[in-house]
Amino acid sequence: MLREALLGIITGTLSGVTPGIHVNTLALIMRGSLPSAVTLFAMGLTHTFLDVFPSTFLGVPDEGSALSILPAHRLVLRGRGMEVVRIAILSSALAVILSILLLPLYTLIAPLYTPGTGKAVVLLLSALLIVNERNRGSAFLIYLLSGFLGILVLSRPLREPLYHLFTGLFGVPVLLEGLSSEKVTPGRAEPLITRARLILFSLIGTTLGMVASLVPAFTASQAALIGSFLSKDERSFLTVVYSVNTANFLFSTVNYLQTGRARNGVVAMMPPLGLSHLPAFLLTALLTTLTVLLYGEPLSKALAEALSKVPYRLVNGAVVLFLITLSIAFDGLPGLLALTASSIVGHLALELGVRRTNCMGALMLPVILR
Repeated sequence: MLREALLGIITGTLSGVTPGIHVNTLALIMRGSLPSAVTLFAMGLTHTFLDVFPSTFLGVPDEGSALSILPAHRLVLRGRGMEVVRIAILSSALAVILSILLLPLYTLIAPLYTPGTGKAVVLLLSALLIVNERNRGSAFLIYLLSGFLGILVLSRPLREPLYHLFTGLFGVPVLLEGLSSEKVTPGRAEPLITRARLILFSLIGTTLGMVASLVPAFTASQAALIGSFLSKDERSFLTVVYSVNTANFLFSTVNYLQTGRARNGVVAMMPPLGLSHLPAFLLTALLTTLTVLLYGEPLSKALAEALSKVPYRLVNGAVVLFLITLSIAFDGLPGLLALTASSIVGHLALELGVRRTNCMGALMLPVILR
C-alpha cells in the first residue's frame, strides 16, 4: 500500500503544479497501467493540495479552485504569493483532519440524498449571487451569458469541456491582464490570518465540501461561492476555497465506498469497493497530508523563484499559448472555439466591473434547466 500511495503522491504532484493538467486527465492517461484505488486516491488528494501553484502564480484555474484566482492574484501582486500557498496547504491539511472527524455524521446522511435537493440549492445560490451585486443588471447578464455558454459547451461531445470553460472564464482574462506586469516574486509566506480564523473558515469549507460531495448538482466551486458570502476578506475566502476542494474529494471517495455513487472522474475509475476499505483510505489520506506538508511549500517556492527570473509578461504570454495548445490537443477546433467564447465572457465580466463568481452560471444554469 505504501508504494501505491507514494506513486499517487508523485503523480498528484505532477498534475497539481502543471498548468492546465487536471487530475482527471492524468487519471485517464494512467488508465492503461491499471492504477490501484489507493494510487488514484493519493493522486487526487495531493492534487487538491498543490493546484494552488498554477492558479496563484500563473492564473490557470482548476474546477475546484477557479474562484481563488482573483484574490490569489491580488495577493501575488502585493508580494504575498507564498502566503497564498501556505494558506492553501494548511487549509487542505485541516480539511483532511476535520473530514475524518465528521465521517461518522457523513456516513449517516450520505444515503439520504434526493435528486430534488440539488436544484433547490443551486437556484437559491444563483439568486444570492446576483442580489449581492451592486450592478445587478450586469451581473445577471454575465450569469446568463455564462449559463447559455455552459449549456452549449457541456452538450457538445468534448473530451474536456470544463477545461475550456474554466480556463476561459477565470484563467485567460487574468493572464492577459498580467501582460502589463513586469515581474512577480514569490513574496512572503507568513499568513496574515489568525490561527482561530484559519481553523474556523477551514471548518466552514470542510462542511461545504461535505455537502458538495452529497449533491451532484452542487459542485465544489458552487460550495466555495457560499464561502464568498461568509468570508469578508481574501485570506478567509481562500481558506474556504481550498478546504472545500480537499474535503469534497475526500468525502466523495467515502460516498463512493458507501453508496457506489461516483462524484468525480478519479473516483469513477476505482473498482467497486465497500466501507471495509475505509481504514486504508484514511491511512493514505494522513500519509499524503504529512508528506505534502513536508515538501509542498518548498517545491512551490522553488518553482516561483524560477518563474521570477523570467519577465512576467513573457511567462503569461507563454502560458496563454500553452493553454491554447492544450485546448486544441484536447478537442481541436471546437475546443478552441469554446475556450475563446469563455474568455470573451470572462473578460466582459471584468469590463462591466462585476465579480466573476457570476460566471459560475456556466455550471449553475444547466443544472437548473436540466
